[in-house]
Order: sequence, then structure tokens, then C-alpha cells
Amino acid sequence: MKIKQFYLLLILASSSTNFYAQIGINTSNPQGAFNIDAGKDNPATGAPTVAQQANDINVTTAGNVGIGLTAPTNKLHINATDPLRLQGTTAGVTTTDNLLVLDPTGVVKTIGTLGSLSIPNPAVFRLETGQINFLNGVAAGVTQVVPMSVIKNTIPGLTYNTGTSTITFPVGTYQMTFVYEATHNNTGCTLSSYFIDFPLNAGTTRVHSTASHVEGTNSIHGNSITYATTVPAGKTWQIALGRGVSGNCAGTGNTLAATSTQLLIFRIGD
Repeated sequence: MKIKQFYLLLILASSSTNFYAQIGINTSNPQGAFNIDAGKDNPATGAPTVAQQANDINVTTAGNVGIGLTAPTNKLHINATDPLRLQGTTAGVTTTDNLLVLDPTGVVKTIGTLGSLSIPNPAVFRLETGQINFLNGVAAGVTQVVPMSVIKNTIPGLTYNTGTSTITFPVGTYQMTFVYEATHNNTGCTLSSYFIDFPLNAGTTRVHSTASHVEGTNSIHGNSITYATTVPAGKTWQIALGRGVSGNCAGTGNTLAATSTQLLIFRIGD
């Protein structure tokens, strides 16, 4: 009975020793707590070369995992050409999801959202059909809707109602540029004046544009009006161009040109 008990103690001691020993697969010289040498090319003694480590997976006593190297410095440390591939990921949310970057040593970090970094997102609208007799019968200081179409919209949360030419904005800071070209062939029309009531917080702010030109059929005039603004979430704004008070053109004969009349909106941050 005593001999059996002695053998049992030896087996338990042996099992305990193996449990805490370093484990090597395809190598008798493990470099950590658990080392797989997939290429079976590690040396019997000493550290493997960089080339020999390239096919290794190693778990250190500190719990770091190295793939392609045996001395990882992070919880997961990969050394390889094109070391990481993620398949099956879903689309993120640009306003709330953080961006991933690599520091100079290759460590993955986050640097905030697109909004917090003020990376511009554009939306482009364009007048597809020329507006004949535009602003005819419209008094100075009054606007007329410009029925544009969406060409491109990459601003998350920004929507456009084509029936009313109305934009609904997500909260943010924007740069808006209205580009127009027109003709006004009435006699005596040599100074055209327009304005845009740009959205600002809960209201609007008015910016004018005035252009001098010859009268008659050669009275081509154009300009761009740019404004930077902040708006709250859900702010609505109808695309419209108004008749300024400083011009001398009125009545029929004003045509707002198609394609060259555009609205460009850039969301430039939160």
C-alpha cells in the first residue's frame, strides 16, 4: 500500500510540474509560456532569428501574444507584411464612431470622430432647368425658390425635399456657397443685385451680391456667395435667391441659368 501511495505522489508531482512548465509545439526550446513553431525551424538553444520567428506564435509569461515574433511588447503584437485583415465588418456612424490610426511604432489608437476632427463632408445641389423670368414681379427684399436637384450628399443626417427645395440639417458647422449665373435683357438693366438668407442658429442672416453688366442680350452676370454658419439639429432651410435693393433690373427677361447655378454645402465640424 505504501508503494502505491509513493507512486501516486510521484504522478501528482509530475503532473503539477508539467502544468507550470513552458510548452513548445514543434520546438524543444519554447520562448515563452506557450510557443508554436509552425515552421519547425527554431534552434535547439538560444533565441530564433527574425526569419525563424516569422512562423511562430508565442505567449509570454506576462500574457502578451506574439504572432511572427517571440518577444511581444503588447497584449497582441503582430509582425508581418499586411498583418491584419478584417472581413465582415459593418458600416460605422461617422458622427459617433472613433477613427483608428497607427502611431509611429504601429500601435493602434483612436483620434475621435470625423465631426470632432472637422473633416469636411460635402453636399452638392444643382439647378437642372433654367428659370425664365426669374424674380419677375418679386419686390426688392423678397425671395423666389430655386428648385435644385441633389448631385451628391455625403453629410450624415442631411436630407432634401425636392418638392419644396428644403434642406434639413443635422447639428453642426457648415460652409455654404451659392454659385449663380443669369442674364437680364431688359433695356436699362445694367446692375443686378441678389441676396441669400443663409440659415444661422434659429434664424437666418442675409448676404448680398451685386454685379454690373451691359444691358440687352449680352447682360450675362454671375457670382458666388459664401457664408459659414452653425445650425441646430433639425434646422430646415429652403433654397431661394432674393432680389436685392441696389439693382436697377426688374420685370421679365431675367433667366437663371441651368447647371451653372449650384449650391455647395460642406459640413466642417460639430
